[in-house]
Amino acid sequence: MKNILKFNERFPDEKSCIEFFKYKRLKEGVVFKKCKGLDHYWLHAKNMFQCKSCSFRTSLKSGTVMENSNLTLKEWLTAITFFTATKQGFSALELQRQMGFSRYQTVFNLCHKIRTLMGKRDAEYKLEDM
Repeated sequence: MKNILKFNERFPDEKSCIEFFKYKRLKEGVVFKKCKGLDHYWLHAKNMFQCKSCSFRTSLKSGTVMENSNLTLKEWLTAITFFTATKQGFSALELQRQMGFSRYQTVFNLCHKIRTLMGKRDAEYKLEDM
């Protein structure tokens, strides 16, 4: 419960989530799919990066598990927080109740993507010679 309260303090709105993801993308390095360019600028009105050489635009979700999702960054971060805040696991039905989604399929797909990501992360840390 403490993690969820801290989350709401750190990310009170969509703007704070955008700034967080923008910082993370800049730290990783923004590479454009079209020309593989690295030079870019930020379009405030669209919340996107635009390449200086080819003018190709990329969103904060592009190239991530969130790509092609209509959910907001805040909804994604909230769902991830619920999953990581409990040791017992978190069902899609409970996430639907907690976040107030009306469609179960949306939440099921969201949970599946998060679980897949978590599984990939766990696969990187296997114990050897056991």
